[in-house]
Amino acid sequence: MGRRKSRGLSTLEACLIFLFVAMTGACIGLVVVYFVDKDDSAPHIEGDSGCGGPQELTGESGTFTSFNYPNSYDNGKSCTWQITVDPDKVIHLWFEEFALEDTQQCTGDLVTLRDSLGIIGKYCGYSKPKPLVSLTNHLTVYFDTNDRKTDQGFKAHYKAVSPELATEIAGAGGFLQGDMGKLMTPGFPEQNYPNGALYQWRITVPEGEKVRLTFTSFDLVPEVCGDFVEVYDGHKAGSSSGGKLCGGTMPKPVESSSNTMVVRFKSDNSLTSKGFSATYTMSSLPPVVIPTTTPPTTPRPTTQTTRPPTTTGSGGPVIVQGRKGVIQSSGFPNPYPAHLHSSWKISVSKGFLIKLQITDMAIPGEMGACKEDKLVISDNYSTLGTHCGYLLPPVVVSASDTMSVTFQSDGRLTDRGFSARWEAVYPEDITEIQGCGFSSQEETGIIRSQNWPMNYKANTECMWNVAVPLGKKITLEFTDFDLEAKDFLTSKCYDNIMVYDINGPFCGTKLPASIQTKGTRLLIRFHTDLFTEAKGFRAYWTTNPSLPAPTDPPVQPNPWDDIPIDWPSPCGKPAIPPSVVSRIVNGEPAVPHSWPWQVSMQVWPDSQPEPKFSHTCGGTLIHKNWVLTAAHCFMRYADELHRWRMCLGKHNLTYTEPSESCYGVSAIYRHEGFKYPTVPTVEFDIALVRLNVEVKPSDEISYACLPSEEEVLPGGKKCYATGWGDETGDSLNPKAAEELNQVALPVVPFDTCKRMDYWWFQVKSSMICCGYTLPDELKSVCQGDSGGPLVCQDSAGAPWEVHGITSFGPVGCIMDKKPSVFTRSSAYIPWISNVIRRDMYNEHTSGCGGPKDLIGTSGSLSTMGFPGGYDNNARCQWNIQVPVGKLVHLHFQNFSLEESQMCLNDKVTLTDTVGSLGTHCSHVLPKDVVSQGNVLHMSFSSNDKTVDTGFAATWKAVDPVEAPCGGSFSSERGEIVSPNWPNDYDAQSACTWHINVPSAKMIHVVFTHFELQAVNVLGNCVDYVEIFSGESMTSLVVIRFLSNGADQQSGFRGYWTTDRNISSNHHSCVLMLHCQKHL
Repeated sequence: MGRRKSRGLSTLEACLIFLFVAMTGACIGLVVVYFVDKDDSAPHIEGDSGCGGPQELTGESGTFTSFNYPNSYDNGKSCTWQITVDPDKVIHLWFEEFALEDTQQCTGDLVTLRDSLGIIGKYCGYSKPKPLVSLTNHLTVYFDTNDRKTDQGFKAHYKAVSPELATEIAGAGGFLQGDMGKLMTPGFPEQNYPNGALYQWRITVPEGEKVRLTFTSFDLVPEVCGDFVEVYDGHKAGSSSGGKLCGGTMPKPVESSSNTMVVRFKSDNSLTSKGFSATYTMSSLPPVVIPTTTPPTTPRPTTQTTRPPTTTGSGGPVIVQGRKGVIQSSGFPNPYPAHLHSSWKISVSKGFLIKLQITDMAIPGEMGACKEDKLVISDNYSTLGTHCGYLLPPVVVSASDTMSVTFQSDGRLTDRGFSARWEAVYPEDITEIQGCGFSSQEETGIIRSQNWPMNYKANTECMWNVAVPLGKKITLEFTDFDLEAKDFLTSKCYDNIMVYDINGPFCGTKLPASIQTKGTRLLIRFHTDLFTEAKGFRAYWTTNPSLPAPTDPPVQPNPWDDIPIDWPSPCGKPAIPPSVVSRIVNGEPAVPHSWPWQVSMQVWPDSQPEPKFSHTCGGTLIHKNWVLTAAHCFMRYADELHRWRMCLGKHNLTYTEPSESCYGVSAIYRHEGFKYPTVPTVEFDIALVRLNVEVKPSDEISYACLPSEEEVLPGGKKCYATGWGDETGDSLNPKAAEELNQVALPVVPFDTCKRMDYWWFQVKSSMICCGYTLPDELKSVCQGDSGGPLVCQDSAGAPWEVHGITSFGPVGCIMDKKPSVFTRSSAYIPWISNVIRRDMYNEHTSGCGGPKDLIGTSGSLSTMGFPGGYDNNARCQWNIQVPVGKLVHLHFQNFSLEESQMCLNDKVTLTDTVGSLGTHCSHVLPKDVVSQGNVLHMSFSSNDKTVDTGFAATWKAVDPVEAPCGGSFSSERGEIVSPNWPNDYDAQSACTWHINVPSAKMIHVVFTHFELQAVNVLGNCVDYVEIFSGESMTSLVVIRFLSNGADQQSGFRGYWTTDRNISSNHHSCVLMLHCQKHL
């Protein structure tokens, strides 16, 4: 028996090595994926995190990733990020993606979080850490890797937040102040605490006092203190710990040496229990009386219980029961033994099904052709899959409450084996888990393959589980059927449908005959591999075949479907003709500006502190607002629009040309189906970029035409690819062209390109292959540029149409039977039109129905569906504009939003030319608001939780004299008073004084009385007066007063004057914000 120190590549993976996608930096020519040895001698840049990007993160928010993300990180890496935010804020940290080497106790690759008290936690594997809120404004993140396995890595975000948000974000914990208070694990005592939890309480009592913490109930899992409470004597560095408290024994009261204390609770990923409750008081108060209870002596597993990994050697099956768990091959992650035969029988409670997800797999063999070493999964009905190799199979769900897993090996090569997570799930969750299929008890219904009538996805498992009343049988009728055909040599159906326990597998295009079940249950499984996809199938079931077949509901039109697109005319007609007379094989510099739709997409990488743009991809101008390009060009910086610019009218990249114009980016739309590298194929490699301003065409800048929908070019058709691509054909040492190049490429028929000795399963019907087949012509295929155009003419003199978008090619660009592959534009005409129409719709609509810009003298607006419930995750915007000289008067007729403290959830925000006019939420009807100026902006947003009926409002134009308080003034002296002065001002007041005097004068604002609501616990003004100055800093002043809905005070009184002789007993100010009782 031999053991490999590191795994090699299967035939499939050897094929995948030719697939490439640009991850970052310059996309030179056709972008390529290649494998090189790690250079450990690379110097470490001072101030660098070690993973690229800065070590010091000091902004209000930010993002950081592991090295090479989303590609695999390197071995032997050590990275550090120091996050620091404003002193009055704390840090909300969360992980968007997380995939590290999975080891027990995180002894391999891991992320470590540390604060002033020490290490908060260590994380590894594939479970995302829960969102975390720091205790202070500083947090350190470490990422360390060993010299063994790597994975995709992680992407993390942080944001500065108010301390009072800690409880809402983390689910428990927070910042507690006052003489006394309570703290407990969430759900206590009715619910057990969750696995993988981290809750932190920072307790502060008045200066001079000490904190006494008394536990009133305590019931944690006793095993090895995996779940524990730790109490710190303060929150600053060096604060001592009283040790870890766990089990079911009530701890003694703990007292701090100062006025602060930190309580930290952590749970692991195994058993959970009831939790704890505690009371804190000032030490000067009487001790808390603890109620007499009998604490339980054993933990109570719950639905969150995850058992330790279960391994087995040879012998009978291991019986695994419970709600969730992990099974692994013997010795995992070390190589498994030879001649192994292991089996597990997983059983869950009646009424549940079993979800099994393989999280790591390294078994010698090739997918679809496993030999002696293999992992076999089955349930009571059938085999659910036989797996080997290194690509993870899809999630499977059993059809009953039992599942069997068998793993066997021969006496030859071994590898890590596998690790898998199982969990009891409800039948109604099938669709959410697998992304397809469902469970139903209806007597009739329709079944469709995923994406129907578009091609189904690769590497999926779908299950439909139908049960009808006793005494009835089910008839299944297929109406459409188009799956991958049987293998010619083996007659095996690689993509197939099985109907249990009756018939199958079905594949190909022959419509299966009508099927009737023997009992009351219909179980259908649909399996697809990684290779060829097809249209899929549609079927229906019924218990009464004599009734008409069920029909699909009509497709609901989008509100933007009928919006016309002003496509450019003419298009595809260069003012400067390109040189296309001779047959160009090796490529040559293009005639300057003869391909006027060519775009140089330029990026400002985050490694540059100041804006410095460089060419990274190509694109095609198809509309005055739109550039067509490849989705893989935006695998980095897709959400950072300021890092991109689109340059037109360029020929030479080394200097600025008189003809060029560069445009900013207002939106980037990548195709929703683009999933590389999660899915090992570059399908749906198309994107649209909206420019921030309209293009002005010229002789050097104009548009390419789009082809007809689904137009497929014949084999041998000559087209032209253009770009500033690599001129050497050496993708390891590329040399970018200074001038735009062009190359003539004939179309390779799809049936040829999809052959196993060409691109096989990597090429899809939505792609075009172009290139030469003779050995002396192979060097032609390296010209071009990722995202750039492949253009063709129907005939000589006809307009040029962009038929392809440069997508991928072989390593080194030059390889026999590996032509260049382009995204076929004609396959995406509906998608292109839909994106542009939707963008046009969103630009002019509010998001709640109706127009965004409301212009006139009166009108109304409301949340979507009012008075029915509004949508979750809504984002609505209105811009109300009345005639010049008038003001906007807004009146709410109804108002009911999700209950929220400090308007952190669903809310309405009002602004005008001066600034904020208030933020409103919950069920309090806002008071009428009058804008300063003739424009009022209104926005509404909702989260993904509770919804309510929403609001309805009316608006109208009013004269400035109708403002309920404040007003416009041109006198050199006047009085300002809060509403109702000297009585308490109104809740939700919004008053604006606009004072404009001759330019030679200086305005002084004087307050004689001032008493507003005090600052909140975060030190922020709640009710306040804000003073703005005009450009001259003298002759124009705007004063705004805003109040919230509680704790009104007597307000303020003052005046403005241009007289320099102001009494020294009073306070004058400009450009300040005031609250509290203060002069």
